[in-house]
Amino acid sequence: MHSSRPRVALVTSAALPQLYEDDRLLPPALDQLGIDSVPAIWSDAAVDWESFAALVIRTPWDYFQRNAEFRTWLDARIASRVLLCNAGDILEWNYDKRYLVALEAAGIPVVPTDCIGRGEKADVAERARKRGWNEIVVKPTISGGAYRTHRFFVDDAAAYTKEIEDTLVDRGVLIQPFLPEILSGGELSILFFDGVYSHAVCKRPKSGEYRVQFQYGGTNENVEVDPAHVAQARACVLAAPSLPVYARVDGVVKDGQFLLMELEVFEPLMFLARHPEAPMRFARAVQGRLVAHT
Repeated sequence: MHSSRPRVALVTSAALPQLYEDDRLLPPALDQLGIDSVPAIWSDAAVDWESFAALVIRTPWDYFQRNAEFRTWLDARIASRVLLCNAGDILEWNYDKRYLVALEAAGIPVVPTDCIGRGEKADVAERARKRGWNEIVVKPTISGGAYRTHRFFVDDAAAYTKEIEDTLVDRGVLIQPFLPEILSGGELSILFFDGVYSHAVCKRPKSGEYRVQFQYGGTNENVEVDPAHVAQARACVLAAPSLPVYARVDGVVKDGQFLLMELEVFEPLMFLARHPEAPMRFARAVQGRLVAHT
């Protein structure tokens, strides 16, 4: 007998065939709402993507290492008009971190950002000095998990020239000042579903490190966030091309102001285990898009 329950794919990677542990809280919540879900590896040629009612982008965390291949896959999904969560216009916009420059130009308080375009030749040290930056962070515009991210003093930039040139072959590079507030106050991740604030965590690097990701020994804890900072984070979410089903706003508080580091509306870890209602909030947001799509 054919099931009337919608079936959604939770898009993942071959390294995480059963999803990352935090995302395993989502299928039971979807099930409670009458929605079936299965992990689906984006690079698996046997998957019939159009057989699903929706594709929820979760952990294709090798996409930046397989950029051309993944981009071909993503473009095909967008062209097929299958329901995507987040939507195709959001994914296209957020895929490359140049969106930060656009948000800064639109008046969103962003960690100051200079962008070198793919294929360009650029003197990183010269560009940083013109902005008055002494210690900088350089990262690819298409990346995740601190991939090819480096922190160094401008006077030491020559040591990174070759890797930056290699990165610029197929993607751009961002230059930002290093903010010591990351070490003292940590990085805030403020989580939203359908534009509604859910919860927040503070991510901290381990001693001697500046990267907050768990693979570098970073830790996270639940935090209460100043309502003014939540409002600033929500303004970032609303700056996306359309309302995201899910969004993680990463930033740092400097001189009392929340500065956006990254608006994660592509494949963010949503820290579902950090709030008992978060998995159901995520599930209801997906359910809302399914209903609107039918």
